Amino acid sequence: MKQIIKAFFSTKVSVFLLLLFVLVIAAATVVEELYDTPTAKLLIYNAWWFEMFMLLFGILYLVNVFQNKLFKLQKLPVLIFHISFILLIIGGGITRYKGYEANMHINEAESTNTIYTAEPFFQINFPGDEMAYTSDQPIYFPQVGQNDFHLKFNTQQGTVEITYKRYVFEAYDLFRDKVDAEVVMDYYKRNSRTDSPDALYLELTHNDKQQEVIVFYDRTRYIQPFMDYNIGDLTIEMTYGPKPMELPFSLLLKDFVLSKYPGTEIPSASESRVLLIDERHDYRQEHILAKNKVLDYEGYRFFQTSYDDDEKGTILSLNYDYWGTRITYLGYLLMTIGAILILLSKNSHFSQLNKKIQAVRRQRKSLITVLTLLFTISNFSLAQNNIQKPISNEHAERFGHLLVQTYEGRFTSVHSLASDVAHKLTGKDHFNFEGKGEMDAMHLFLDLHLDPNYWRNQKLFVVKEKSIRNMIGLSGKQASFVDFFDKSFHYKLEQAAQSAFKTDPSEQSTLDREIIKITEKVNIFQMLINGDFLKLFPVEKDVNNKWVHWRDSLALKPLTGKLAILNEDLRLQELNYSNMMRAYFVSTLYARESDDYSVPHQLIGYIKSIQRQLTPHELLPSEKKIGFEVLYNKLRIFDRLKFVYGVLGIILLVLALIDNFRATPGRANRYLLKVFTALFIAAFAWQTVGMGLRWYLGGHAPWSNGYEVLLLVAWGSIISGLSVIRYSKIVLASTAILASVLLMVAGLSYYDPQLTNLNPVLKSYWLIIHVAIITIGYGFLALGFIIGLINICLYLLRPKGKSELFSLVIKELTLINEKLLTIGMFLTAIGTFIGCVWANESWGNYWSWNAKQSWSLIIVLVYATILHFRYIPALRSRFAFNVATIISFGTVIMTFVGVNYYFTKGLHSYANDDPPIFPVWLWGTLGAMLMLILTAYLKERKSK
Repeated sequence: MKQIIKAFFSTKVSVFLLLLFVLVIAAATVVEELYDTPTAKLLIYNAWWFEMFMLLFGILYLVNVFQNKLFKLQKLPVLIFHISFILLIIGGGITRYKGYEANMHINEAESTNTIYTAEPFFQINFPGDEMAYTSDQPIYFPQVGQNDFHLKFNTQQGTVEITYKRYVFEAYDLFRDKVDAEVVMDYYKRNSRTDSPDALYLELTHNDKQQEVIVFYDRTRYIQPFMDYNIGDLTIEMTYGPKPMELPFSLLLKDFVLSKYPGTEIPSASESRVLLIDERHDYRQEHILAKNKVLDYEGYRFFQTSYDDDEKGTILSLNYDYWGTRITYLGYLLMTIGAILILLSKNSHFSQLNKKIQAVRRQRKSLITVLTLLFTISNFSLAQNNIQKPISNEHAERFGHLLVQTYEGRFTSVHSLASDVAHKLTGKDHFNFEGKGEMDAMHLFLDLHLDPNYWRNQKLFVVKEKSIRNMIGLSGKQASFVDFFDKSFHYKLEQAAQSAFKTDPSEQSTLDREIIKITEKVNIFQMLINGDFLKLFPVEKDVNNKWVHWRDSLALKPLTGKLAILNEDLRLQELNYSNMMRAYFVSTLYARESDDYSVPHQLIGYIKSIQRQLTPHELLPSEKKIGFEVLYNKLRIFDRLKFVYGVLGIILLVLALIDNFRATPGRANRYLLKVFTALFIAAFAWQTVGMGLRWYLGGHAPWSNGYEVLLLVAWGSIISGLSVIRYSKIVLASTAILASVLLMVAGLSYYDPQLTNLNPVLKSYWLIIHVAIITIGYGFLALGFIIGLINICLYLLRPKGKSELFSLVIKELTLINEKLLTIGMFLTAIGTFIGCVWANESWGNYWSWNAKQSWSLIIVLVYATILHFRYIPALRSRFAFNVATIISFGTVIMTFVGVNYYFTKGLHSYANDDPPIFPVWLWGTLGAMLMLILTAYLKERKSK
């Protein structure tokens, strides 16, 4: 018996169960994609056997703690790391059974303490009876599996029995035929014509009388209305959906504010101003709820979710999970501490790897690595057709040095604003348009104001979603501003945008998010040509130092006092900001044809003088600082360095290969190694200068947003590489490539700058940290994949005469790879769970088993399994380890690409109606890698 128990709790069985658990989670994501979330939850995530799986893992972790004697001081880091997973399982269990989610609807000037559960229940009531009878457990109807249920309610009117017969999804015809026309009209005011409620067929029994009834379920409503059903002389009210619950306190909605883009009905932000009233403690306190502004009270957390169509009421989501969240957060904290201690501890297996690597190096004269990366950089140019003269470079520069106040209230140069606008709309820095010729971001920005009619018809926007293209009647993917409006200048996506914005961010579809994104760009363009971004003019004697654009009503106010003297030269009908800007635009149009920019230059000088006179000098950047800011924009330091690092990394790897593999590498090779190492150090110094410039220009340390965090991580990774430069040029080369990848990822964030207050749920410090850490983790795992592939090639190419040398190379690279995978696994785990913190802080749910979360967990579990191969005799070989590093990288690709582009459900999906076709060459590559592994395996087996 002891042998059986020992075998069951062995590492071999634990690894088998872990891999089985991985397959179950992966299958669940496929079920959710093929069917829906309730089906996946009912069949897998909420099933009793899945919970037993989790309980078994908790027991296995505890047994592992005692079997491996982790209570010893030298093993404390490993103990902390393993205990963290036990706490996560406990916290998850408490959340599962004690926590709950709900929604609260409040009208303005009204208070309520009633919430409605997020889970659906079956409820009955009788007219005039205040008591409602509810099913004990929530009831779901999966699209596959058994849906049978039987409910029995002992009421004051006698026993009422309800028996399930069938459930019909999207019962369109039935809904129109069986429900009042008024109810049908109300439904389709809120939903697409292609949608319809579900129909639940039931058998109703009362006093031996039976009758078939149909209950409709409108999943888009937070509160399901009761419907009357007659059986004999008894009327029964029934509904299926969220059930009401009462809180020990109430919220009064004082005001709901929905901000919209100027001149449109399209929302940009929403907030609820509520008064919390708790009569038990005689407590009254006002709060503001908005995206990322959460109301916490006695363990209840309220989030701004949606609102009524008339904008007179708000819908808040609620989460109550006091102990579950705190125990889970403690688990996250211990996991992070444990991971850091494992990396730093001298007694850990991770530290022992360093000694083993050094021992291997002493056994041979050189090491070998082969790494081939191909970077293909394509440069496209368009034919120039100079029909109209562009604005002179000198004048564009002068205008770019003017100051402007951003929507956040920050003062920056027009040049920086122009770069942000160009990146937001097009993702580019340079352009070539027929009739305009070659332009940079500053030229484009200025010309948009001078020639708006031309730009309204240019294909500036990329529309990825086929559904959106169909909505606006677009044949290709490129769209102009006018393509989004009908003949009456009505925005074609207005209704869709309103619906998308109202939807809870956690439930937004791919189409919703793309509509919000394209709507933001269209509105930015409209605001741009209207001059709304050009807030150049300070309001006189304004306590908040507000600046306005030339079309603002305050810009019509006459300028008096010392400023009135300007009109002696300008001779405007009335001296005000609006007329000054009009005079500038007119004079610039003439100057473009005559090449005489003296008048526009003079007007720029006047505007600059007004800015300095009417605004406290300590609030404005100096002329020197503006000059550096424009220079920084032009240099595009980090955008160019990503290519420099990539090229240098490849060259260094090739030179390191020659230097370490050949017995007597030439002097020229070593000289080139020194030269390109020096160039790499110079590039790093240039990046340091760039980060110093950002610090100087921003006035704060350059790690306050996602872009800057990735810059810092790239900078820090190079520091790490330089610290071992005298030991391994291969590590230095790998660091250069990793820095290149990081700057490319950072570029994706930079080319989508935040110009408006849309989607504030994404403005979270937790999200910044989550993205940075998990992306770096992927980088380490990717490097591990490459080294694994190299080792398999070495197995295949190993000659008999140099078998020992090749074996030493494989051994060393495998030990290095184990270090990389350890760091990558830790970073991915920590990054994943920091993402859970962000989710919980944004909408109150730290783990929902969505596809991205599930596959991120799969990455952690798979790589944790590989790192435990050394405990399993059959998998202890270096060959098995390297094969596993190659195959396991498929989980990273699935998480980063598959979930994003091929899964249509979930927050992280970017899939469209036409998901990218899996390329034939990629199938060929996968087949080639499998053949490579198989051939190497057969050769390795034969050699033994």
